[in-house]
Amino acid sequence: MKSASESLGVLEWTRRPLLWMLVLCVISLFAFAGGLLVTESVGEVGTDIDFKPFFIPYLFIVITRFGPPTLLIGLGAAIGEGILDIFEGYEIDDPVGFVGYVLGFVLFGWYLHEVADDPTSWRALTGAALLGAFVQAFFEAFAYFVFDPSAGGTQAGLSLLGNTLSHGFLLGAVPLVLLAPAVQDYLATRQAM
Repeated sequence: MKSASESLGVLEWTRRPLLWMLVLCVISLFAFAGGLLVTESVGEVGTDIDFKPFFIPYLFIVITRFGPPTLLIGLGAAIGEGILDIFEGYEIDDPVGFVGYVLGFVLFGWYLHEVADDPTSWRALTGAALLGAFVQAFFEAFAYFVFDPSAGGTQAGLSLLGNTLSHGFLLGAVPLVLLAPAVQDYLATRQAM
């Protein structure tokens, strides 16, 4: 079993790992909410398709290890989205989307660090980004289908595809692959541990 400092991966957080994980959660919350304020100003495109800067929490997850930090980064991003949802007008499907965010970000970290085991590979980053976005978009499309009487299977499917591409590729993999080299010095690889 990994210690908390090994799970965090980035730096030696040996003295107060819980405090640092909480800091990661709060940073993720504010960074993702700030990014959402910028990207969501574009508005929705088509059928419930919007632009969310998934690369922000993804980048934090790249430089940490899979485990509690991944969960807390995902939770911070989901809380940031939830707070903005309250200001925009709470909708009945928001809790479903919240769960989708947390699971999507956790699965991103799981795939990147546990399955691909290479947070520096553009293929691993792209695959993980698309997986995380697909999971979140699935929850959103499901909620859209269940809670919106005007939504049919086609609209929900378009929402799933569009949000997977916008969150996972356009605002996920593309900026992540471009920004990941900038944080490679902070990566703690399995070989170094």
